[in-house]
Amino acid sequence: MKQSTLYWLCQIFGWGIYTLFSIGMIYVFAGPQNISPNILLLQLIIGVCLFVFSHLFRWFIKRNDWTQLSIKSLLPKLILGAIVVSTLSQSFIHLLIYLVLPLKGIMPFSWTNFVGFIGSVSIVMASWSTLYFAYHVIQRNRRSEIEKLELTSALQEAELAILKNQINPHFLFNALNNIRSLILSDPEQARSMVTHISELLRYSIQFNAAEKVTLGQEIAIVKDYLQLESIQFNDRLTYAFEIDDSSLDIKIPPMAIQLLVENAIKHGVSQMTAGGNILIRSVLENDHLRIEVCNDGQLKAKSKREGIGLKNLIERLKILFGHFAELKVENSSGNTVTASLKIPLS
Repeated sequence: MKQSTLYWLCQIFGWGIYTLFSIGMIYVFAGPQNISPNILLLQLIIGVCLFVFSHLFRWFIKRNDWTQLSIKSLLPKLILGAIVVSTLSQSFIHLLIYLVLPLKGIMPFSWTNFVGFIGSVSIVMASWSTLYFAYHVIQRNRRSEIEKLELTSALQEAELAILKNQINPHFLFNALNNIRSLILSDPEQARSMVTHISELLRYSIQFNAAEKVTLGQEIAIVKDYLQLESIQFNDRLTYAFEIDDSSLDIKIPPMAIQLLVENAIKHGVSQMTAGGNILIRSVLENDHLRIEVCNDGQLKAKSKREGIGLKNLIERLKILFGHFAELKVENSSGNTVTASLKIPLS
C-alpha cells in the first residue's frame, strides 16, 4: 500500500472514530433524546474540520522538514503546534456553528467549554502527530538499514573485483617468465606454452566478471595450467585428478583451484630436486564440497605465512560464502601437504 493511501485511510478512520466516540458520549451522558439532527450535523462539522486542520498541520510539518528533527528539537515544536492547530480549529468551528451557520439545539457559547475543547483536541492532535512521527522514524530507520546493506554489497563487489584483478596479473607474470625461459632453449615447447597460456587468458577474461564458475570449468583450465607447467618441469612434475562427476556443476570462485595448484608447485614441487606429484580431488560431503590439492613436500615454519594469492582467495571466500567456506593448508602426512577447500552447497 502506498504511503499517501495509508495516510488518508488512517486520517478518515481516526477522525471517524473520534466523531462516533463524541456521539456515543452524548448518548450515554445526555440520553438518546438529545441525539438530534442538529447534534449529528454538529459532530459531522467538527469531524470534517478536525480532519482538514490535521491535514494542514501535516502539510506544515512536511514543508518545514520536522520529520528530520531530533526528538529533543521536535518535542517542543510538536506540543506548541498541536495547541496552535487545536486553537485555530476550534475558533473556526465556533465561528461556523455560532455565526456563519448557527445551529439550534446546541449549548450556548462558553469560554470554559471553548478552552476545554482546545485542551481535548490538543491531546488528540498530539497523539495523532506522535503516531505520524513514529511511522516516519520507523520508515527512516528502515531506509537507513537498506542503504547500509546496499553500501555493504557495493563495497563487497568492489573488493571482490580488486581481489580478482590482483590474482590475474600475479599468475600472468609467472606464466610469462616460464615462456621466456624456454624461448631460446626449446622454441617448440615455448610455442606449446603460448597455446596453453592463451587458453588460460581467455578463461581469465571470460570469467573475470563472474563471481563463480562451475567446478568442471575450473578443472579444464587447471589441466591447461598443469600442461603448461609440466613442459617447464619436464619429468619432474606429475599430476592426477580424482574428480567426482556429480560435483562438476557445483559453483566455486574462479581461479581458486588454479591458485592452489600454483601454490603447490611454487612451494612444494619446485623446491624438491627430484620434483614431485600433485593430486587434485573433489569429494561431496553432506552439505558441502571438499576440494583437495595434495603435493609432495612439507610446510616449513617460515613458509606457513600466507602469500597474497591465498590471502585474496580467503577474502573472496569470505565475501561469497561468509563463515560457511573454509581454506586450510597443512602437512597431511610426513611427506605430503594438502590444501583443503570447503565450499557450501547452498
